[in-house]
Amino acid sequence: MARRRYTGEPAKKVKKGTFTRLISHILQHKVRLVFIAISMIGATFVNVGASLFLKIAIDGYITPMLLQDKNNVDFEPFKLAMLYFALMLFIGVICTLVYRLLMVKLSNGILRDIREQMYEKMQKLPIRYFDQNKAGDIMSRYTNDLDTFRQVISETIPQTIRGGLTFITIFASMLMLSINLFIVVLIMIIFMVLFTRWSGNRSLKSYRKTQSSIGGLNGYVEEMVLGSKEVKVYCYEERNINEFTKKNTEWAEAVVKADTLSNILFPFMNSLGNILYVMIAFAGGTMALNGITNYTLVGPTVLTIGTITSFMTFTKTFSSLIGELSSQLPYLMQSLSGAERIFELIDTEPEIDNGTYRLEKIEKDKWQWNNGENKVPLVGNIVLDNVSFSYEENKPVLKNINVYADKGQKVALVGATGAGKTTITNLINRFYEINDGTITYDGINVTHIKKKDLRESLAIVLQDVNLFTGTIMENIRYGKLTATDEECIEAAKLVYADSFIEMLPDGYNTVIKGDSGSLSQGQKQLISIARAAVADPPCLILDEATSSIDTRTEKLVQKGMDSIMKGRTVFIIAHRLSTIRDADVIMVMRNGEIIERGSHESLLEKKGHYYELYTGKVEID
Repeated sequence: MARRRYTGEPAKKVKKGTFTRLISHILQHKVRLVFIAISMIGATFVNVGASLFLKIAIDGYITPMLLQDKNNVDFEPFKLAMLYFALMLFIGVICTLVYRLLMVKLSNGILRDIREQMYEKMQKLPIRYFDQNKAGDIMSRYTNDLDTFRQVISETIPQTIRGGLTFITIFASMLMLSINLFIVVLIMIIFMVLFTRWSGNRSLKSYRKTQSSIGGLNGYVEEMVLGSKEVKVYCYEERNINEFTKKNTEWAEAVVKADTLSNILFPFMNSLGNILYVMIAFAGGTMALNGITNYTLVGPTVLTIGTITSFMTFTKTFSSLIGELSSQLPYLMQSLSGAERIFELIDTEPEIDNGTYRLEKIEKDKWQWNNGENKVPLVGNIVLDNVSFSYEENKPVLKNINVYADKGQKVALVGATGAGKTTITNLINRFYEINDGTITYDGINVTHIKKKDLRESLAIVLQDVNLFTGTIMENIRYGKLTATDEECIEAAKLVYADSFIEMLPDGYNTVIKGDSGSLSQGQKQLISIARAAVADPPCLILDEATSSIDTRTEKLVQKGMDSIMKGRTVFIIAHRLSTIRDADVIMVMRNGEIIERGSHESLLEKKGHYYELYTGKVEID
């Protein structure tokens, strides 16, 4: 089923402030930027000075020596000038090396900060965001989009800045040498700028589509890898390949279009540069041969061979510079589209948490809610009063739900898939915010409780288990990070997970990967239940907690579960009705409403929907 886009996410419109935000991240490293600027300016002046030296060498040394007697030519001044020139070039090399090394450190430092900022924001995003955005698309922002981000910081922006400095110095040098020839250059510049602007506008659209399509492609691959068994079972391979080919083709077409503009731009600019070079040579030679006055910023002069040579060198550098800057434009466009996606994640509205009540321990096994003014003992009484909720507008999932769960009660939720059972437990945790009604915990509206503290007072065992790379002990301790090894082992024994853990190669120190492929689904579920046991909360939520365990193992686990549930408020969602027979109250749900409630015996006596489910006349789908 297609996922809806998260409504809190900014629109896919190009933000004018994206480039500004890129620069703001760079400007946070002021000290390093000062040294980069100094070394970059030094390298630029050396580069421009090298071209000016041609005029000095030709007009000041070579031409006068040609006019001297060949037997009495004094080479010493020229040798000294060349020595100074070599020294200047060496300084330029040092400056270039320094600024490039500093840029490597700067770019990686900025990437580290951005990645941390993204990850920190991701921890604060509501569950809705992850429900409505594919994991592959989110991961693409950490990989592909961040890589383009790195490219623009380490390469595109530095080259653009250095190119801008070189552009200004060459611009001034050309005016100092010849305004006449500069007019010829200016005509070509206008044409180059117009073409670059036209290409840039189309590049941005193409690269934005490229970034978006690679995110969708990664998301699809991630889904198919996780569902590889289902692909095989249902013979989905051919359709899978066709769908992948379609998405891959969309990405390839976007890349081809974007890269075509990029590949055309640089050679086209080089061609214009070569044409300009020839035009300057022709115009300069014509002016010199016809004795046309050469105008400069300091006044009219005679156009010399040295001046023409330097100007031609400047022209070549100038046109190459424009070609280089224009070649960076596609990368800048690509980086901006990647940066937009990164900033979209960073700008996404985090979970709203205006709660004031915090959870604090007063003595062993005793806790209380405290907001600085009121202190309420933590008991575990949870009440849903006329609660209504919808994921999408005008599509209600829950309608006027009323649930009363006191300490020590076991409340079972039964119904078909999509009836709203799991949604109720998600609302208690405030994974989502209700539309109408109230939910209270020990008489306190849950919106007045800090979400972190609210969730610390609850433990959830889900149908789909997620284990993390690390040891078995570390995965159990995930339920309570301060738990000792002894507490973790005791929790495992309580749910009868100890027997299979001890049979593993290194017991509790056995390392598993995130996918925990070496464990069966039932073993993973047992570890998940052990997490809840070590957390030792006043309230438990069991969402199909034993669905992946065989009947024999379930009987053993049920004994452990009974001891865990003793004295706690428990919400149980189960398809196996045999597991909820001893629940204090069973609520039968249909289409977001509670249609029956009561004990197992009383519901059977009514011979309503629960009776039909229990006797097998109607199956839970």
